[in-house]
Amino acid sequence: MAYNLNLKKRILLGYLVPLLLMLGVALAVYWSIGTLRQISGALDQSRVVAADVGSVHLSLVRMQRSARGYVLFKTDGSLKNYQAARSLLRQGLRRLTEEVKDPAQLENLRRLSDLSNRMEAEEQNYIDLVDAGKAAQALALFREGRSISLVGELDALVRQVEKREAEVVEARHEAQSSAMAQLMTVAVGATAFAVILALVLGAWIAARISQTISESLAVMSSSSAEIAATVEQHERTVSQQTAAATEVTSTAEELGASAVQSAGQAESAAASAKQALALTQEGVRLADRVSASVSGMKQKIASVAEQILRLSEQAGQIGGIAKVVGELAGETNMLALNAAVEAARAGEQGKGFAVVAAEVRKLADQSKKSAERANALVAEIQKATNSAVMVTEEGSRSAEEVTVIAQSVAQAFGSIASAAERVSENAQQVTLNSKQQSTALGQVTEAMRSLAESSRQIAAGTEQTKVGVQKLNQVALGLKAMV
Repeated sequence: MAYNLNLKKRILLGYLVPLLLMLGVALAVYWSIGTLRQISGALDQSRVVAADVGSVHLSLVRMQRSARGYVLFKTDGSLKNYQAARSLLRQGLRRLTEEVKDPAQLENLRRLSDLSNRMEAEEQNYIDLVDAGKAAQALALFREGRSISLVGELDALVRQVEKREAEVVEARHEAQSSAMAQLMTVAVGATAFAVILALVLGAWIAARISQTISESLAVMSSSSAEIAATVEQHERTVSQQTAAATEVTSTAEELGASAVQSAGQAESAAASAKQALALTQEGVRLADRVSASVSGMKQKIASVAEQILRLSEQAGQIGGIAKVVGELAGETNMLALNAAVEAARAGEQGKGFAVVAAEVRKLADQSKKSAERANALVAEIQKATNSAVMVTEEGSRSAEEVTVIAQSVAQAFGSIASAAERVSENAQQVTLNSKQQSTALGQVTEAMRSLAESSRQIAAGTEQTKVGVQKLNQVALGLKAMV
């Protein structure tokens, strides 16, 4: 795989491997330093534990002495010293319980705490007896030596705790020394290995690069020799270009005739473009007329819509009047009914009035029916006017669309007119260019006749030149890929 790498990647590989090794060394050193820090922290913790053990031992001794002094002399100073020593003892035991992690030491601390509690209870009993005025009894109990025995057990247990802590410290010192030795071994060994590997890898990469460049230069030298030979052959065969130039001459003559024909066609195209321009201008005028007509129609449609809306409003007013008439007819019917009742009460004298009331009721019924028919007609008229308004709105929108389309058509005709003008101008320019080309081709014909024979021989030599150039190109690409 390394043989297929380019120059840049090979150089990067030469740097990458030592860097990775150095990174590994750095990680190993970092890990070792972390281990050393942990061991150093544990050693510091052991020193703190040793100091706290000494403090506990001292507090036990002070408690025993203060209690004895209080039993013998009953002084406030002895009692205060006892209480202060007891407080320091409790604090020391609590700190040791939090600081110690070794199971054996924790068991020793548990036993130490039990013994200290027993001793504290024994001495507190002495103090309570003295406070109760039983100093002789307290002194007799003290002379039995139970507290002294407890102190002896406590001293032995404290020495055991100190011995165990010394063993832990010694083990941690050994671990620290081992970690330091391991750190030095890793740092020195890995660094030396990285340096040696970098030197070997650098020498191998340099050899591969030199070999590749040498091979490429050899190929390039061979190709250059072939190109030189081809150039010499070209120099000998320049006189043979005339034949090819003769063919070019005949082609140039044909192009001259074609240029004359193109000039005639361009003139015809210019005339057609002028005619198209006239037609498009007429189309623009017609589109403008359509747009104006549609605008007028749009105004008329708007006027019709306005009249229809007014008609709808008037129909609504008529409907309101018809509703009022219907209501009046209902009230008239009720009045006529009341009049008929009053006429019936009047007897013979009210018969004429009853006839009039009956006629009024008939007229009221007819008025109500007429009002209902009027309301129905008004509703139909409003419905029809609404439909008409919708139709006029649709017609207005259609007129707007037609206006937009007409404007678009006018713009399109304008674009066509501009294009027709450009076509006409281009056709005239083509005519002029064709005439100039005809003249130039005549001059080219004369020039190519002198190059005809040499051009034929150059064509043969060009093939060999092409092969040599391709080889050089491949070599150049190879060198470029390596870099």
